[in-house]
Amino acid sequence: MWKAHLLCGAMLIAAPVQAQETAPAAPGSPSENTGAPQEPTPTAAQVGGDESGSGGDIVVTGIRASLASSARVKRDAQQIVDSISAEDVGKFPDANIAESLQRITGVAIDRSGGEGQFITVRGLGPEFNTVLVNGRVMATDNPGREFSFDVLSSNMIQRTDVFKSSVPELQEGGIGGTVNIITARPLEGREGFHVAASAGAIYDTLRDKAGPDLSAVASWTNDAKTFGAVLSGSYTERYSQLDFVQTEGWLFGPQQVIAGGLDAVGQPTTAITTTGPIHTPQNIQVDRWQEKRRRINVAGSVQAQLTDTLLLTVDGIYSKFDVFTDRNYFVSFYSQPFIGLTTNENGTVTGFNRPGLDYLAANPALRDAGVPGGTIDFITGPNNRLTQSYQIGGNLKWNPTEDVEVRLDASTTKARQRNPQQFVVVGARTPEAPRFDLDPDNDIPTASNLGPLNDPSFITAHYMSITNNRVRDRGSEFHLDSDFKVHDSILNMVRMGVSYSDRSKRREAYNNNDTNCTYCGYETPIDPSLLGILDLDDFLAGVKGSGNLPKQMITFDPNAILAYVSRPDVLATPRQGRDAAQQAAEAARLLAIPGGPFGVQPDLGGYSDVNEKVLAAYVSMQFGGENWGANAGVRVVRTQTDSRGFARPILAITNTVGDDTLQFQYGPTSPLSVRNSYVNALPSANVKYNVTNKLVARAAFSQTVTRPTLTDLGVNNGFGGRISVPLSSGGNPNLEPFKSTNYDVSIEWYLSPVSYFSVGGFYKDLSKFLELQTLPVERFGYVFQDTRTRNGQTGYIRGVEVGGQYAFDWLPGFASGFGLAGNYTYVDSKANRDSSLADYQCGYNGLSPHSANGSVFFEKYGLSARGSYNWRSEYLRSCRDFQARPRNRSSYGQFDFNVSYDVTPNFQVYAQGVNVTNSKVDEWSVLKERFLLLQETGARYNFGIRAKF
Repeated sequence: MWKAHLLCGAMLIAAPVQAQETAPAAPGSPSENTGAPQEPTPTAAQVGGDESGSGGDIVVTGIRASLASSARVKRDAQQIVDSISAEDVGKFPDANIAESLQRITGVAIDRSGGEGQFITVRGLGPEFNTVLVNGRVMATDNPGREFSFDVLSSNMIQRTDVFKSSVPELQEGGIGGTVNIITARPLEGREGFHVAASAGAIYDTLRDKAGPDLSAVASWTNDAKTFGAVLSGSYTERYSQLDFVQTEGWLFGPQQVIAGGLDAVGQPTTAITTTGPIHTPQNIQVDRWQEKRRRINVAGSVQAQLTDTLLLTVDGIYSKFDVFTDRNYFVSFYSQPFIGLTTNENGTVTGFNRPGLDYLAANPALRDAGVPGGTIDFITGPNNRLTQSYQIGGNLKWNPTEDVEVRLDASTTKARQRNPQQFVVVGARTPEAPRFDLDPDNDIPTASNLGPLNDPSFITAHYMSITNNRVRDRGSEFHLDSDFKVHDSILNMVRMGVSYSDRSKRREAYNNNDTNCTYCGYETPIDPSLLGILDLDDFLAGVKGSGNLPKQMITFDPNAILAYVSRPDVLATPRQGRDAAQQAAEAARLLAIPGGPFGVQPDLGGYSDVNEKVLAAYVSMQFGGENWGANAGVRVVRTQTDSRGFARPILAITNTVGDDTLQFQYGPTSPLSVRNSYVNALPSANVKYNVTNKLVARAAFSQTVTRPTLTDLGVNNGFGGRISVPLSSGGNPNLEPFKSTNYDVSIEWYLSPVSYFSVGGFYKDLSKFLELQTLPVERFGYVFQDTRTRNGQTGYIRGVEVGGQYAFDWLPGFASGFGLAGNYTYVDSKANRDSSLADYQCGYNGLSPHSANGSVFFEKYGLSARGSYNWRSEYLRSCRDFQARPRNRSSYGQFDFNVSYDVTPNFQVYAQGVNVTNSKVDEWSVLKERFLLLQETGARYNFGIRAKF
């Protein structure tokens, strides 16, 4: 019997939404139009013949079917592509699409709250990868172009392809790769009515709370297979928690030091000397965030075979994804001068005290000279991500003759995000002298000598930032593509087409005007009845040094604090060097602001509205013979951008009395607009040669671009920070596209329809690289750390990919259920940056030199199980991050599993575990001793039951 299963496994591939007869690409998608599989892909259709040849039916589904489908896509493609297919009705391999894609060779992911959100392809981050849904750009809720995979439920996905080499008909923009997410098409499946549904729960170990996980897929086609519809939907809630310790960067430069120890008395100002340059931490921060994630997805498609030559497809997808985050922080900020400062051989500060009030009282000359005292802050407030997005498209495919096909595709898409946030800070100037220690035997630094962290009686008001920023992304696109088959020639087909897209991304900033620092200076007591205590139970348990962290911190209702500090009598309390009359006048000014002193108002200085129009035309020729195939052509693209916003001059900058927080006085705003345009010609060629019927060799060449993300092109500017670190940020409307010339070669050995082994190499020659940089910029007598996207260095990225999968179908009995899948990618790079900008050099953001994924699966007797380990080596997150210094992430690996059992042919129970080993994120700057972050998200489990009819 096992021979019959092996034979059928060689012929069949899984149906993702139902047992489908064919699984061609979605109309208008790159898979259909760009040299990916053109022939119908066998799926889990029933075929005649069993082991005895009696005509029985055998259906192949599950893990093997998914792997076989992916192998077929890879083998048949005329370009370099990898794919992930659904295992069964509404059953993508993982609950999160990105977490499935990380099993593809050369793909790594970034997580948000422990859940896959963005992907990196061949070392290039999410902003350098184009993500399409059914061959079309879908608007994103992010400020940039990067696509958030967490907004989509995986139950509606039929297949996801990752194109690593380009062809002229493939939309430009993906230097790393182009990802196409394909949803179900009804006429590609069986006739009749079919339903699949699942009901389960999602449980996070840190939060110790479960939420519902529900989904359903229904499809119907008439008996003639000329009309059909498919509809899917899902609803999930997830409760999670993030525990982390971080510093907001290391300042590099000279620092002031006070001679003597903490018991010094009567020190003159001459006791302050300067040392350095050295690397000093900006602060230390202890955080506990609790999140609720709620996702609603609906997708549908209707197809009608209007005539024998005319097929109409209309489809749509809708997502509502909300993340509600309640944040609690404890922060101790550090600024010069320091007491007892020590450094190691690398110039890294290993310990110091910051003067406290008691020390300054004993040394009045230093106090009167403006030496700031030590402070501690407690911060709480929501930071919510509220998103909606949709895409609606229609495709008309016309075959006037057997040799001609014309496709017209039109779509519209829109996304929006609201980010209501309250960043409410209370704190105190501490009598004690706060201490920082960097112990090499611990995983995290130590903050000590902080005073009573659980005593509400000494807490004062400090800083209030209320924002409600919004992002809106909307666009429309039109494609006209045509294929002309050629006979009796090595030229097989000519493809030509044009496309036009119009996309606008607008970012609106809303905040409480210039009232953030109304209470800066730690002078106004808070009513203790408004404050509570947060117990940090099991905070970073098992982490070396976590025993030295605070076990409790002050917490509060931010709305209650805002109501308290908005009272007229509290606003009139003298502070910041003003007498009673002066403060009364200031209180009257604040109360006259529309909406009150902390009401949210439009911030025109943070407004950005960028429109991008892209007109493209291409011609592509496909060649082929008995054992080979090729395509070559060129895509010409004209891009026009218009960046609109407002200029807002700074009239004055002051620092708060008794504090080091900067305050800015602005002048009136005025409209500002900047236009830009450019043309790119992008040639490409792919060659495929069947060395034998199992061995395939490939080579590819292309030139690609990634355009600047739309909000990066804004004219907006923002300012903030402290005396020690003034901060600025904004857009850059004159950015140019990032360019790459790409070379690829690969060898693929197919042992069976499921099993294959591949090895490939790639080289990318880069210029005008786009990256977010923080650079020192002098303004108004201050040196600001200015963060914005800039065209950076030239250089290259090159690497080798090895991947494969193998099913032990040839073994007898129980052993035939096992299989393996895995891959390894090595990437090397060189970046030529301006060495005058920093005392260090670094490579490309997001590039891990080594990444690997391995899975072991078993599928037999109704049991389906897979365990996977995903790992990537340390990598650079940002060359110039906090304090214009690099941000690095340590190597990270996590173990996931999926297991299900078919109770009956129609019912299945399942369980999935994500990060079951509780791996933690560790980040640092230049050297691992310069700690930036250690974060724990815990493990996540999904479990429930599925049914299909």
